[in-house]
Amino acid sequence: MANVVPYAFKQGILKGQHDLSALNGYYLALYTTAAPYTVNDSVYSSAVANQVGTVGTAYNTNGESAGQGVVAQTGDYTTVDFTTDPTWTSSTITARTGVLYKYVAPGGTTANQYLVAILDFGGDITSTAGDFKVTFPSATAGSPSGSGALLSITGNP
Repeated sequence: MANVVPYAFKQGILKGQHDLSALNGYYLALYTTAAPYTVNDSVYSSAVANQVGTVGTAYNTNGESAGQGVVAQTGDYTTVDFTTDPTWTSSTITARTGVLYKYVAPGGTTANQYLVAILDFGGDITSTAGDFKVTFPSATAGSPSGSGALLSITGNP
């Protein structure tokens, strides 16, 4: 499986469901399988099977914050880069996939926890009593510049 941006995220941008610049508005959850969600899914749920376990791992259900999104223009690409690379410190984790989603604090409407991207790590990644860190590509990643950003929209080439 390659990285996937669900159809609903693209539609959600046009519907005003996302403010990518919100501080701690987006989280990354980790999964032990290659495809916990598909391109047709729209909402994150902590009840979806195969999220990394919380016992003895230093992992929290729902994942970690990606910080604040920074929207920028890089050539023909409008990009988003998050200020925080999610890190689970002193953890013992094995994960295959990361799921980026709009986080709604406990007590909020969890039906609005919209999926943003399903990130395929290309295989199991493991930390043993160390840091598990997911490093997002920069807004200028790729060739041409911006084409390899975590999220990008192109137009008017």
